[in-house]
Parts: sequence; structure tokens; C-alpha cells
Amino acid sequence: MKKLLFVFLMLFFVGCSVKTTPVYAVIKTPKIKISDQGFLKEGFGYKEIIIYKTGLKPFKVTIKNSYICLNSKCMDKEKFVKEYLGKNYPVDIFDLIIEGKPIKNFGKITKIKSGFIQRKESIFYKVQKDKVLFRDKNQNIIIMVKRLREKG
Repeated sequence: MKKLLFVFLMLFFVGCSVKTTPVYAVIKTPKIKISDQGFLKEGFGYKEIIIYKTGLKPFKVTIKNSYICLNSKCMDKEKFVKEYLGKNYPVDIFDLIIEGKPIKNFGKITKIKSGFIQRKESIFYKVQKDKVLFRDKNQNIIIMVKRLREKG
């Protein structure tokens, strides 16, 4: 019985673990302008970027299954994407950028040494081992997340 309880508790705590990675992030849209070091937290069903800008409250972007929160103000993903990025983007674009996955219907995927590049009109999207860069020149949008090496 004790072994069963131990196995259950191990599965529970391992299954509910949160991965925290130090990052340097840039989020620049017509309505958001922030860049500095922080953390990317990834757990079951959510991702969160916390940027610590000197002299300011931490800036948080929390991404869950069907909504996105900016500093605890939440809205569904479709509304967020239209309001903060523009109507021509897929609803899951923020998830894909944070995860470093290809964006559907955003052009041919060109493999590079440590990732890939996608281009579509004014959009440039580059994913490398430790860095993701999304840039749309027409909409004046830059989203960049660079995973930093942990010291120690």
C-alpha cells in the first residue's frame, strides 16, 4: 500500500511540474512595448512570460488553452490577437511563437542548421535552438524570446 501511495504521489508531482527558464524577451506591438530579462514558465495547459523591467512592476503574459492574460487582464485568444497583433494572424500564433513551432499558411519552411525560417510578405519568423524571432515590418511587430543559460 505504501509503494502504491509513493508511486501515485510521484506521478502527481512530476505530472504537475512547472519548467522555468530564464529568458530575454522583446514584445513590441502597436499597443505593447517591453523588453528585458525574465522567465518563461511552462506547465500543464499554460505558458507564462514574466519580464522584469527595472523600476516597473513585472509584466506578465499568460497563455492558456483558450485565453491570454496581460498582467491578469484576460481575454479570449481571438480577441487578443485582433486587438494586439492584427486580424490577419491565426488565433494560436502566440503559442506557436513561444513554442518555436511552424505557423500554418505562413510560407515555406526553410531548414537551417539549428531550426528553420519562414517568410510571408513582410513577415520573418526564425526559430533556432535557444531563440525565436517573429517580425512583421508592416504591422511594426517584434516578438523575440531568447532562452538564457542558467548559471551554476
